[in-house]
Amino acid sequence: VESEDDLSTLMKNNRLKLAILILLLGLAFPLFFSKSVHASIIDDIKNLISKNLQKNLSVESTISLVPEGDIENNGQIDSGDIVRFSYVITNLSNKSYSFATLKTNIDRKSINFIHNIQGTSGLIDDGKTITIPNIKLEPSGSLTISFDARINYYSEATRSLSTEAELIDSNKTPIFKAANKQITSKKSKLNTEDTIKREINQW
Repeated sequence: VESEDDLSTLMKNNRLKLAILILLLGLAFPLFFSKSVHASIIDDIKNLISKNLQKNLSVESTISLVPEGDIENNGQIDSGDIVRFSYVITNLSNKSYSFATLKTNIDRKSINFIHNIQGTSGLIDDGKTITIPNIKLEPSGSLTISFDARINYYSEATRSLSTEAELIDSNKTPIFKAANKQITSKKSKLNTEDTIKREINQW
């Protein structure tokens, strides 16, 4: 049987442990809370800046059939046809941008024979997608960039081709992401030999 002195000592020890626990929790919670608030404030500022930039910047993307690249002359997009990717970048702010980059996010394996590049000095082709570097945007100005490419042949009945353009500033910070634009092409009815002959005659 425990004596009154033993019970008193045990209660004191428990009270001491409880006091230490409360003290540690009291120190931990403010630190955690302040970090959360700090992170939240930073995120709010980033989101606010991003929203303001997006209000003043826009990228309109289109994918269209090039009339002279319509291999079957049927007015619809098929494999083997040539399509045009166009990007209209508009800057409504009073800020200029230099050395910006436009990521097209096109699946490079879906296209070939990239040509007729307009509005830019060149493209970067890394085998995965197409990127347009060294873009300069003047205040209250716009820029149109386009290029043509042939859709690769495939065995499926249909295949989707899309671009989801993303504008990145010189600090590698994304400043605008355009809506995804997508088309569906159909498998060409022409065989490879017929296609090659027609393309030789055309070009």
